[in-house]
Amino acid sequence: MSEQFTTLGQAYEETHTMPFRHYMETPSVLERLGDLRGLSVLDIGCGSGAYTRLLKRSGADRVVGLDASEGMLEMARWREAHEKLGVEYVCRDVADTGPLGPFDLVVGVYVLPYAESIERLYAMCRGVASVLTARGRFVTLPLNPELSLDPSWYTPYGFTMRSEVPRGDGTPAVLTVDFAETRFSVSSQQWSRDTYEQALSEAGFAATQWDELRPSAQGVAEHGRDFWQRYVICPHALILDCRKQPPTAAPQVHP
Repeated sequence: MSEQFTTLGQAYEETHTMPFRHYMETPSVLERLGDLRGLSVLDIGCGSGAYTRLLKRSGADRVVGLDASEGMLEMARWREAHEKLGVEYVCRDVADTGPLGPFDLVVGVYVLPYAESIERLYAMCRGVASVLTARGRFVTLPLNPELSLDPSWYTPYGFTMRSEVPRGDGTPAVLTVDFAETRFSVSSQQWSRDTYEQALSEAGFAATQWDELRPSAQGVAEHGRDFWQRYVICPHALILDCRKQPPTAAPQVHP
């Protein structure tokens, strides 16, 4: 997974200026996360650190960005050296996070779709659970299992999605960004809602909630409601929000 991102640090950073990410994705994620003040947060698959910095600026206490690609982290660390927000960056695999936690919250934007196999997906979910507190929360953005099969459907938003058919668990999907001077492609895998929920449940998560991305009021004012409607009808990604299930207390034995 990390190899295809090695040289994309600058390009990936520039995608955060895309209207879709600026006016729809990012506001939706931050709204879903809620009040972060005082929380310890781990940003998995942090890439160039765009969300990591936002989490810190939103009031989170300790913020750590984790990514398996040193190439992506180079950009993140360069930004931290200049902005000095107090963010930590660690090069490590999501499935083997090590002694980083505990964290109140783990955020993972477009991370689980890069699981190359069902075993890898389960391992990634277990890795997330291992660094959370007993009632810790995981908010992530997987691909929409029902994303459009029309490659041009998302063109107005600066990217295309190509999926093999028939579509099922593990079916490849290729995202190609073509926005301003930024052009690159990355490949991921598609997984059903049931598969995501089963992997999370096996890792110890419960109370799974799915939500959709919505344009911000500023995004509607800037581009009009009609501009966003195509994406709202058939989004390429969804928000998945779940909380770790605390272990069941052993029954008390009375003499």
